[in-house]
Amino acid sequence: MMFSVVTKYHKGRHSLFLYNSEIFYAFTQDILRSPLILSATMLTLLLSGCTTNSSSQKESSSKTSTRTVKTSYFQNLSNSAKRNVKFTFKLNQDDTEDNTADPVYVVSATIKNSTNKNIKFDQSKFICVLPSNKIISDKTGTLTIKAGETKSINQLFQKMPEQGTLGDGYIEYLNSDNKLAYTKFTYNIASSNNLTEQILITQNKDTTANSTNDDMDSSESSSSVENSSSSESSSSQSTTSSTALTESQAKEILRNWAKSRGNGDDNFGGTSLDDLNASEGDNGSWSFVNDDGLSWGVSSTGKIHAPGDPIQ
Repeated sequence: MMFSVVTKYHKGRHSLFLYNSEIFYAFTQDILRSPLILSATMLTLLLSGCTTNSSSQKESSSKTSTRTVKTSYFQNLSNSAKRNVKFTFKLNQDDTEDNTADPVYVVSATIKNSTNKNIKFDQSKFICVLPSNKIISDKTGTLTIKAGETKSINQLFQKMPEQGTLGDGYIEYLNSDNKLAYTKFTYNIASSNNLTEQILITQNKDTTANSTNDDMDSSESSSSVENSSSSESSSSQSTTSSTALTESQAKEILRNWAKSRGNGDDNFGGTSLDDLNASEGDNGSWSFVNDDGLSWGVSSTGKIHAPGDPIQ
């Protein structure tokens, strides 16, 4: 560090001494102050560097935290991604329904999303496809399941007949490209793991969603019955409505019922199913009677009334 001293002429020794003392004092003060100034400058630079580094880290962290997870509807996922979404369906008997002939169930669902995407479902698009009819979810709204999350839907399906729980049918989302599980309930549970079981694949090769919708309310059903009994013409129209079965549909339900109990087509009191006398009831149901007068009834909802069963 360099210092400049300006020399002036002062008369008298005393004046010169005072002037030189002032110069010396200023010089020593500059020396003493210099380290403090230098230290303050260094400290300012250090703090400035730390602040810059901290800001850079915060900016990097902010960019990382703002990465968004993709969201997709289930039907738009790839097949490999769909396999990473697991479905479990559980039966519960519903005693608010008529269980006199056969139990009636509700079906609830649990969905585990093991993909890296958020997945959406339209809850009204879940369908239970059975050989003679289909049951559509009466749930509404959109269900979103985040990546790695598990959610449940209580009572996804209502009025599930007992014969619909034995493996003849499947549950799908939107269409058959999105099968979720076959309706083979073991200990009241069916899961998407059974989609690879060859026996169920073979058993359901002819089952399609081109069947009647059995998910109407009681007022619509009652109206259909009244219309069917009003005249022969309206009765004929009612048999094609969603609350009635055709003869072939009723016969198929009866055949599946017999198979589920280990009986073949020939074990209807010693008469084959095709030799039974079929007659349609006035409420969309069907009766199949053998030569001995034994009768098997199939209701419009798919319930079976066998000989010896209590009269409903």
